[in-house]
Amino acid sequence: MAEGVTGGDDAVVAACAQAVRAGERTPEEFDLVFARATVCGRRPARPGVEVVEVEGRGTWTFVFSTPQRLAAHYGDCDVYATTGADLLEQLPVGIGVMLDPDDDHRMPILNRMMPPKILAAIRRRNDHHSSKTGGLDAVSHTEQQERVR
Repeated sequence: MAEGVTGGDDAVVAACAQAVRAGERTPEEFDLVFARATVCGRRPARPGVEVVEVEGRGTWTFVFSTPQRLAAHYGDCDVYATTGADLLEQLPVGIGVMLDPDDDHRMPILNRMMPPKILAAIRRRNDHHSSKTGGLDAVSHTEQQERVR
């Protein structure tokens, strides 16, 4: 069974993100859980995914572990649901994914943004600095210019 949308407010993927933030699990463990999880996002009018450009931080798409979290962020909207693995496979290179952007456990998924070695180095650095600097997950609503790819 998928771990995400069907898991209610305490979705396994959200719990894993919380554990990574608390230092109880690794980002690599999260990657495996995210790949199996069902996540949902706002479906744009045209085929594709909705993305935001964050100045100095790149291009991002937001996904949510539950329909309730998506509705809290966007209100009433058209929704898509897919597994994390399918989402990452279909995303163009250069787009980051932010899971549950409004929650304390928000988690950036950078697998499509950069090569694995660079991602590993960034994760090591962020382990030490993210709480001080806001890290890549500090995506402000005022910084965003939404567009569809």
